[in-house]
Amino acid sequence: MQCCRSTKSLRATLFRLFAIFVPFALLPAIGLAQAGLLDADIALLKMVMPDAASFSEKAGDPPVYKAFGAAEQGSEGELIGYLFETPDYPPEEIGYSAPIEVLVGMDLEGILSGIEVLYYRESYKSIRGDFINSERFPNQFEGMSVSDGFRVGRDLDGVSRATITSWATSRGIRNAARSVARNYLTDSEFVANANSGEVALQILQAQSWGEMKESGLVKEFPILLEDLTQLNLTLAFIGTEALGELLVGPDDYSRAEREASNRVEDGNMLLVGIDGNASTPFRQERLAITQGDAVYNIERRRFVYVGSADHGKIAGQVRFAGAIVMSSDIDLSQPFTVLYDTGLQVGSVEELAQVDYQVPPVPFSLATGAPLPAEFLPKPANPFPEFDDFEEVDEGVLATLINSAPVAEVLALLLLFAMVMTAFLRKSSTIRWVTLAYTLFYLGFYNGTFLSVSHITNGLKQGPSLFLNDLPLLLIVVFTIVTTLFWGRVFCSSLCPFGALQDFITRIMPKKWQFEVPQAIHDKALTIKYGILALLVVTSLTFSDLSLFQYFEPFGTIFYFSRSMLLWAILAVFIVASMFVSRFYCRYACPLGAALGVTSFLSPFRIKRVPQCEVCKVCEKSCPTGAIRAHKVDFKECVRCDICESKLITKAGVCKHTVEDVMARHKTWTPVTVT
Repeated sequence: MQCCRSTKSLRATLFRLFAIFVPFALLPAIGLAQAGLLDADIALLKMVMPDAASFSEKAGDPPVYKAFGAAEQGSEGELIGYLFETPDYPPEEIGYSAPIEVLVGMDLEGILSGIEVLYYRESYKSIRGDFINSERFPNQFEGMSVSDGFRVGRDLDGVSRATITSWATSRGIRNAARSVARNYLTDSEFVANANSGEVALQILQAQSWGEMKESGLVKEFPILLEDLTQLNLTLAFIGTEALGELLVGPDDYSRAEREASNRVEDGNMLLVGIDGNASTPFRQERLAITQGDAVYNIERRRFVYVGSADHGKIAGQVRFAGAIVMSSDIDLSQPFTVLYDTGLQVGSVEELAQVDYQVPPVPFSLATGAPLPAEFLPKPANPFPEFDDFEEVDEGVLATLINSAPVAEVLALLLLFAMVMTAFLRKSSTIRWVTLAYTLFYLGFYNGTFLSVSHITNGLKQGPSLFLNDLPLLLIVVFTIVTTLFWGRVFCSSLCPFGALQDFITRIMPKKWQFEVPQAIHDKALTIKYGILALLVVTSLTFSDLSLFQYFEPFGTIFYFSRSMLLWAILAVFIVASMFVSRFYCRYACPLGAALGVTSFLSPFRIKRVPQCEVCKVCEKSCPTGAIRAHKVDFKECVRCDICESKLITKAGVCKHTVEDVMARHKTWTPVTVT
C-alpha cells in the first residue's frame, strides 16, 4: 500500500511539473490533445484518471468530461469513465470559511479513480497548511465506491485540527459523485438501490410523527425514576443520512454523524429524544442494549449530542435529543431491547426499565438497500406541531465538547498553561526557556493548535459557536483572553510558537549582529501591524472570497510546510529580519499581536517601574520589542517576557542604588516616578 501511494505521489508530482514547465507544443506527443481543452487542463484530467488516453470537453446536464481508453488506429477509444467538478453540483459543501472545489474521476462501475483539489480558501487553524492538496488525504478517495458513506473517521481518515474541512471535502465529493451516477450510470447497482431508497424516503416523508409511532419507527419509552418522577425517552432508528436528516434536520444530523465518526469506527445511530418531569437528569451511562444473550453497555463515547429537537419530524416532540451509536454486532433485522437503570430497588435488585425495538421494513430498506416490501404505500402527512426551545441545549453542547475532547491533547495543553503561568509569576528565565521549547515543538511543529487573526474574523462572522466543537482550541482562546485582560500579552511571551522561534533566533545569533532600529523609524513602523489587522478584518467581513491571511502570518508557512514558494519567500524575509532585530515580526507585522495589544489596554496588572528607571537604560536595551523608554513602557507593545521585571527584582540596573545615592550623582535629577 505504501509503495502504491509513493508511486502515485511521484506520478502526481511529475504531472504537475509537466503541466507547468514542459512547452505546450510537446504535450500532443502523449496523445492527449483535444479541441477545446488546454494542454494544462488535459494534464490535470490525466492526473485524476491516469488510465484515460483522451478526454472530451465538459458538456451535458449535469456537466462532465468523458474519458476514453486507448483507441486502435482508425477507431474511437472506448468510454471508460467520467470526470466532474464539484462546484457544478450544488449545493456546495462549505468548509471552515468557504467552499472547496474538487475535480473527481469515476469509472463506469462507480469507483473513484482519483481527485484533485482545484481551489480552497481556509484559515491555518482549519487546513493544516496545504494538507488538502498533499498526497495522504486525497489518495484515500482512490478506489472508493459511490455507494460508500464517505464518513471521516470511519470510511476516511480525517486531518488533525481540520474536521470541518475534511467533512466538507468528502461530502462534496460524495454528493457530486452520486449525482453523476444517477444521471450517467443508470444501470449500476447504486442507482437501483438509490431508486428503492427514494421510494422508501418518500413513504417516510409523507408520514406524520404519530404515524411513525404506529409503524414502530418511533417508540416511546416512559421511565419511572426512584423519586417517582418520570423520564420520557423517545427512540427512533436514524442509521442513514436521509433518515437522520428527515427526523432531526440536516444540521443536527450532520453534527451528530461527525461526532459519532470521530469517536467510534462503526455502528448505526439510534435517536434518543429526552423529555418528562424527571428531577434526576438523564444519564447516558444508565443505558444498555441487549440482543439475545449479548449485552451492550453504552459507553460515553457511544452517546452523542444531536440537538435541541427543533428541526425535522422531531421538532416540538421532545425537549432535546442525543443518539446511541450502536455496536455493529447488533443485527438490525432482528429486535433488540433498550434498558435504563431507574435507580429503584426491588428487594436487593435495581429495577431496569426496558422496551423492545424492531427497525421497521421501510427504514430498514432505506438504511441497508434491502428490497422494499410492496405493501408499504405513502400516507398523507399531517402538519407537525411547533413547540418552544428548551434550556438543555447549552448543557448538551458542553457535554459533547468535553466528552469528545482528545484527553492527551487537553492534558498537554494544561501542562503548557501551567508552565507559562509558573514562569510568568515566578519570573523564572529557566522555566520560560523550557516553556518556549515546549511551545515551539508541540504547538508549532507537532500539534499545530495556535491562534491566528482568522479566529477573530471568523468569530465575528460566526459567533462563539465556532469554538464549541474543539476543546483544545477553546482552552487556548480562553487562556489568551483571560491572561491578556489581566496582565497583557502573555500569549505573545510564551504561547506563540512563532514568537518562541524568534526568541531562539535572537538567543543564538551573535550580539554584535543585533541592530537597534532608530527611534523615529521604530515608532512609525509600529503602526504597520495595526494597519494589517484593520485590512484583514475589513476584507474578511466585506469580501468573503478574498484570502490574505497567509501573506501576513508566516507561522503557517513553516509549521504547516506550505508548498507556496511566495509564502516561503515572505517567511524568509521575516526570519532574516529577526536575526538582526529581535522579535521583528512581533514588533511590526503581527496582526494578532496588534489585536492583543489593543485588548491589553484593559489590563490592570502592568509592569512596575521605580524612580531609578528614569535615568537607567538597562531594561530599555534588553527589551525584545523596544517597548521601554526609560521609565515609560508602551504596554500595548510589551509581550510580558519578564526580562525587565526580572532585572528589577534582581536590581540589575540603577535600581541597585537608593534614590538618595542616585540623586547625589545626578544633581539635576528630581525623581517623579513612584510606581
